[in-house]
Amino acid sequence: MTDDETAALKKVWNDYLDGLKSAGEQLFRTTTPSDQTTAAEGLRHLSRLTRLGLVAMMEYADPDFPVLARYVDEVTKFGCDNPDTIYQRALINGAHRYRIVGTRNSIDYLSFITAKPGENGRQDQIGQIDTKTLKVGSEGTFEITLSPERSGENWLLMTPETKSVSVRQTYLNRATEKPADLRIERLGEAVTPPLLTLEAVKAKLAAASGYTQYCATLFTDWTESYLAHPNTLPPADQDACLRAGGDPNIYFYRSFWSLAPDEALAVHIAHIPQCDTWNLQVDNYWQESMDHRYFRSSVNKHTAWLDADGGVTIVIAHRDPGHPNWLSTAGHRLGHFAMRWIRAAEHVDPVARLISFDEARAIHGKAKA
Repeated sequence: MTDDETAALKKVWNDYLDGLKSAGEQLFRTTTPSDQTTAAEGLRHLSRLTRLGLVAMMEYADPDFPVLARYVDEVTKFGCDNPDTIYQRALINGAHRYRIVGTRNSIDYLSFITAKPGENGRQDQIGQIDTKTLKVGSEGTFEITLSPERSGENWLLMTPETKSVSVRQTYLNRATEKPADLRIERLGEAVTPPLLTLEAVKAKLAAASGYTQYCATLFTDWTESYLAHPNTLPPADQDACLRAGGDPNIYFYRSFWSLAPDEALAVHIAHIPQCDTWNLQVDNYWQESMDHRYFRSSVNKHTAWLDADGGVTIVIAHRDPGHPNWLSTAGHRLGHFAMRWIRAAEHVDPVARLISFDEARAIHGKAKA
């Protein structure tokens, strides 16, 4: 390798690191809380986004050999990830046709969305198929064709600009449901994986850095915008959620919470309409869900207890007030929180009320949902 080639190689790596430094500036805004927990989780958040960018743009970025990779799990979280949901995504090429082969199993909600990149990092949706429209065989198996023209009983529209297909698998009950088994393949003439080149790595690292910067900026922007209405839970900007890759069947509420040691937050939903499901969750400041392996910080249609009048009251507090719908703050004094309806007949707005811990202890749930 010549001196010029060595210098070029170093520049590729240093350009990538410079991009990560820019992403890191999101941790040091004047509005960022100064407590040690938020600071430590901010650094971890950047490390997770860095790993996610490399997985998405370096390891699983060849549309000739697509993989439905899982992007969110117990140690990789971002963007108000639903603790009940498995998120998967594959990069594809609108010039080709693809097939997803699956076994349905028992997961409650399953959704597939094709998308193309829009301006400023947005995702413009092309086609969707989900639990209500998916045709499944007697053995629980199915195939979905991804193509420009209608094909087969399960079809996802692609256009020349299509670059990805995303999957959401959402539990009602993690203890009993089994996720769908899925794989994706490109149709047509077989190809041989190309040898890796410096130019290809340069492009992949630039994309990975851009992905990390985009996520670090977007989700911090969102949380910052919620600081104006703490401890309330108004409807989110639904278009913004869709532009970030959201599911059109989901209606969001999002905000910021902050509790003193002797305070609690009571969230009341007057009644539960017909819906596939709903959930309410407590996140940290960086919009990462709390670790469901150790903390109960989310509740859904299956796990919630109803009030006597058929509504639901959820209590968010630092310690257990003796309420069956208690959600733990997992040692945090502040953070992000959210609610979502999935394919609901109507969107009943939750009402959040700041109360004392003693008041929280006087609220009682009545019956299992």
